[in-house]
Amino acid sequence: MQVKSRYATNSGRGFPLKEVSIAAFDFVIAAFLNIGKFGGRYNGLEGARNVEFYTVPADVIRTLHEPSSTWQKIRLRRLGNDLEQYRDEAGFELIAKALGVEQPRKVRE
Repeated sequence: MQVKSRYATNSGRGFPLKEVSIAAFDFVIAAFLNIGKFGGRYNGLEGARNVEFYTVPADVIRTLHEPSSTWQKIRLRRLGNDLEQYRDEAGFELIAKALGVEQPRKVRE
């Protein structure tokens, strides 16, 4: 598992990731902390939102990888509406499923 984070609410939903490291994980968890807007006329004091987590499988990350950019970026926005299937609990469930972990439940006697 690889974890990447961005603190700005107005981030471009992208992060650097070297191509060589993609083989080292099964999932990337992108944590968008959304603590406020930064850059330009923004100083971080406005625009805070809830944290968003996206758990994206490595095979999807490979399709998003841009090796020609200097930073070798991944741009999650390229997924459009398909990105929602990886958000928060739905994304975490992908890891549980891959590991064969069932959802915990209380067994009543």
